[in-house]
Amino acid sequence: MTSEVSKAVRDRTLQVVSQHMAKLEVNGLPRNYELFHEALSGGDTALSREVLALPLAPSQTLLDEIGLRYQLPGFVALAPARSRDHEINLLRELQEKMTSGVTQKQGFTRVLEAVARSLREDSNAGPMDILAEIEYLSVSLSDAVVAETELEAVLKAGVDRLVTSEQKTAAARAITLRDRLTALPNHAAFAERLEMLYGAEADKRDVALFLVTINDLSDIAQTYGEPAANRIVRKAASIFRKAIKKNDFLARIGKGDFAFLFKDVGRDSIYPIAERLSASIVDNLVFAVSDRATATLTLSIGVALAGDAFSPQQLRLQATAALETSKANGRPAVFMPDQASR
Repeated sequence: MTSEVSKAVRDRTLQVVSQHMAKLEVNGLPRNYELFHEALSGGDTALSREVLALPLAPSQTLLDEIGLRYQLPGFVALAPARSRDHEINLLRELQEKMTSGVTQKQGFTRVLEAVARSLREDSNAGPMDILAEIEYLSVSLSDAVVAETELEAVLKAGVDRLVTSEQKTAAARAITLRDRLTALPNHAAFAERLEMLYGAEADKRDVALFLVTINDLSDIAQTYGEPAANRIVRKAASIFRKAIKKNDFLARIGKGDFAFLFKDVGRDSIYPIAERLSASIVDNLVFAVSDRATATLTLSIGVALAGDAFSPQQLRLQATAALETSKANGRPAVFMPDQASR
């Protein structure tokens, strides 16, 4: 029943987004669907106001500017290509300046050789002749120094541009790994962390993956609207942040789905941690169901130990299997290695 409600909510959201885009005659690009979905979900009120105020048939340039301004992943992905163009132009400019500098040096070298040869061959040269030759050298040297100074300025400007570009790239990458609603790491960041967990030098011993789902969130969204569901998700994220230690990891990987990676956790510690997570939600997160009544939320929790899996994918599958068991039984579930052979 819950899955049917969830599908109905998704279908309704997609329909609303598609209808609004069609009404404004917006091109059906994936990043445009992302922009309108974010705006109509109400997670960012400033973004919602700006998108809802768009004129008929807005240009793609205008849509891209909005998406980049609010750092939506689909639009941030456009930035690297532009950065590469800037770097190519910078290298071309440096090449031209270096060529000019080399030409100036070669010219000065030829002048120096000519002056030296003239002084050697003209034994009758007087002080005025020598001064004239020195002045000629001075002018040639000045030209070479100017070329070197210009090259130094271009190099400094190039370094500054590359540093700025690197900073922007790092900032864009951080945004693509961050969930906009909760500011937690997102699904992509979670996938990266799992890969690192099974890296060549990683130690996955005593690491437990907790997959946590807020129950009935789809029903709440359908009954009370997406903004109400979003407020619950943000509050849950704030509560969960306080439940992890410095070396633990927390990500939001779905509408009401979170992933925890707890370090230094053995099998005997799993249930106390799961109970603590459930209690933190029950004690701190309530929502109004009427003017006089409130309700508490519950969690489904599935756990798997990294030491029982040989890959990130297998660990994820094990935790997902435990999560499904938890949803069916109404209590936290832990994947046992012997389950795979059944």
